[in-house]
Amino acid sequence: MAGWLARLMGRAPAPAAAVAAVPTAARAAGVAANPSAAPSAAPSAAAPAQWMPTTAAAAAAPQPPTFGVRRPLVGSKGGVAGFELLLPPALELRLAQRADAAAAQARAANQALLLAAAAPLCRAGRLVLVTLGAAALARPGVAQQACSGTLVCVPDLAQLPAPAAAALRARGVRLGVTDGPPAAAPVADFVLLQAATGGLDTLLLSAQHWREQRAPLPLLATGLQQLDDVERMLRAGFTLVGGVLDRHQGPAVPRPLSAAAHRICQLMNHLALDHDTQTVADAVRGDVALSYRLLRYANSPALGLRHSVESVDAAVALLGRQELQRWLSVLLLSVADSRQASRAVQEMALARGRLLEGLATLRGHPAPQTLFTMGLMSMLEVLLQLPLADAMAPLRLPEAVVQALLQRRGPLADYLVLAEALDAADSASIDLRADAFGGVETVQALADEAWMWAVDMAVSAAPERPAAATAR
Repeated sequence: MAGWLARLMGRAPAPAAAVAAVPTAARAAGVAANPSAAPSAAPSAAAPAQWMPTTAAAAAAPQPPTFGVRRPLVGSKGGVAGFELLLPPALELRLAQRADAAAAQARAANQALLLAAAAPLCRAGRLVLVTLGAAALARPGVAQQACSGTLVCVPDLAQLPAPAAAALRARGVRLGVTDGPPAAAPVADFVLLQAATGGLDTLLLSAQHWREQRAPLPLLATGLQQLDDVERMLRAGFTLVGGVLDRHQGPAVPRPLSAAAHRICQLMNHLALDHDTQTVADAVRGDVALSYRLLRYANSPALGLRHSVESVDAAVALLGRQELQRWLSVLLLSVADSRQASRAVQEMALARGRLLEGLATLRGHPAPQTLFTMGLMSMLEVLLQLPLADAMAPLRLPEAVVQALLQRRGPLADYLVLAEALDAADSASIDLRADAFGGVETVQALADEAWMWAVDMAVSAAPERPAAATAR
């Protein structure tokens, strides 16, 4: 990281060639072995088209070390359109407690690392929001790291020299401001409103002031503390909203599972009870939509099979029991589409499942796919909007998974607690638990790869209305 810092601050030359985009730790864990699982560079439908990365973002660039805290940004269509990159809270606190010049230089250096860490995400077709001061952004070594698709909030944007701002915009970077009197704000491409103690009503009032005085300016909101608040901001017309996606307001209300969810649970139980694959194939063929979706998945680039799969029987035989279990777990998430931000929650669940599977592989767990399922199931309460115990009741999950999900205890609980700490940006908890999984950098590298992988899997699992499905 020291070498990267020197280059960013203009004190060392950058290497001529880029290193591999997938972190070494992720490859060592075996979670990125399939080249077809690389993230697509296609723009997200949830992101504003005018902000999406251009081909200039694909220029070769050195890969930065894993750094900072990543939080998803939900777009107007309910999917993950990008990410907000933040300094680790513990580091922010240490810097805030100091007011000397060294602390100011350290803050600028760390903000510069965030900007460098945004580049691979932008090249993967995601928007990335970072906050930098004008002094840090004006450094040539820092500005050179900015690429198309980066949204840079500059609280003191008026202090950024006009040539530096123009050069950044020419690279496809969008410059934003924080809340304040709209009429006095400098020329900006967006405004970032932070959820604060004043509550959502205060945030919405600020949004109204900006709309009245700077109507074309896109509004972004971050710091929301529950999924219901994220969805409320989307309904209010915000372009991007960031916040907690695995927590919702009040206790979930018991309600019956949908018929589609019941069908998927029955298939998962066939596998859990070790029924033969012919029984599973027969059950899938009994549902036209499931047959179509299985064939679509079996022929998707995510699996990379050499030959086309033309029948349900062939798909079941080729995929095998473990991959079928994975497909059904993902499918169970995709039937829960009643929430406005359900696509974003589904993608977060996929990323969490992939992370837990990678951590389990790293530790030599005998059944890492069990951890993948556990990660997905941890988001069921938010997605299905019913108590987690009720959502899990139709499934024959291992006792260790049930203990971890419902009580946060047992041999698998530490996996889930670590994943939740990452999502909550709880750096103290991350530091405490990451050593058992190879250290903070290894864990964050796996988390980064998991989010990238979730893009392709979410596309593969997305429902489509079949025109026809081959039964046999």
